[in-house]
Amino acid sequence: MIYYTETIHYDHDSLKNSLSKGRDDYFEVLRRMGFKRIAIPPFRPRRFLSLRERVLFEFRLTDAWRKSLKVLKAGDTLIIHSPNSEKFIAFASMIRRLHKKGCRIVTITFELETFFMMDYRRFARIKRNASKRTEAILFDVSDAVVVHNDVMKNRLMQAGFDGNKMFSVGVMDYLREEPLHFAPADRIAKDKPVIYAGHLTAEKSTFEYDLPEGFRCNLYGQDYTGPVNDYVCYKGAYDPIELMDIMEGSFGLVWEGNSSDGCYGAYGDYLTFNNPHKIALYLASGIPVIVWKGAAMADFVRKEKCGLIVDNLREVPELIEGLTDDEYETMKERACIVGNEMRKGVHIRNAVEKALGYLGRNI
Repeated sequence: MIYYTETIHYDHDSLKNSLSKGRDDYFEVLRRMGFKRIAIPPFRPRRFLSLRERVLFEFRLTDAWRKSLKVLKAGDTLIIHSPNSEKFIAFASMIRRLHKKGCRIVTITFELETFFMMDYRRFARIKRNASKRTEAILFDVSDAVVVHNDVMKNRLMQAGFDGNKMFSVGVMDYLREEPLHFAPADRIAKDKPVIYAGHLTAEKSTFEYDLPEGFRCNLYGQDYTGPVNDYVCYKGAYDPIELMDIMEGSFGLVWEGNSSDGCYGAYGDYLTFNNPHKIALYLASGIPVIVWKGAAMADFVRKEKCGLIVDNLREVPELIEGLTDDEYETMKERACIVGNEMRKGVHIRNAVEKALGYLGRNI
């Protein structure tokens, strides 16, 4: 029997952002593939816990997971995700015991904290070291690992992990059941501003607060506190599915960090080896994209001919102006083709099938 664990991230599902969308899409694809769901009860702690409260919380989490996983027996395959929502200490050891019991383990990497954790977080160094230990154990005991892309796979191999059992998704999917309301020419067109959708705090999207002169941009998301003028228009925050039919612009911008000159800083560095969810949002909506040349997704965009690859944001207005209408429409058509696969979950399914095939488990 093939099982998968599904957890509910307690503070994301009611918000107007896509923080839970990518995770939930993975769970939905696994459900559609016919695997048996193991539901993990959600827990909602206060933001900061005392030492005693944290110990009690760990016991509750460990007990909940142990009870949920007791159905597993030798010969079963369990698909887990990393990191799990609550990041409790005993998680990796629990999975290692299941592996010793004779269960086959497939780990799906949602985020890779071995190479990324923000320094401003409370107890960042302690949390980073704990995450590294957890991921090291999980990648070691896993019989197969699903990673974002080949760049992430290579970085893990350089860190000493076995690349033979790693399988790349390639690009994020963005599931949607109802038909897409394909954008009319007056909503998605070459002469429109660039679209940027995401978490718009100055801490995360610093570059948005100092855009190059002449860079026109429509912003979608929460917590924007920067200037609004003839070039920058704040459009508000929307549900992840609703947003697909509302975005107005020419290209979707995939950019992170503290500079318009390149994707620098911790968030910018993460783009060099992860699959950002916003590229899936744009392409699944039929919108061509703009990506930084150093991003892991640059090769995908180049191969699929679904957008522009740039060195910095200063060159964007001139590049768009220099496109012919036919060139832009071709990129838009390619975005629609790629986006159709994303809305069906093709990339997630293919990676999971390869991982299970490696274990001799055919779907």
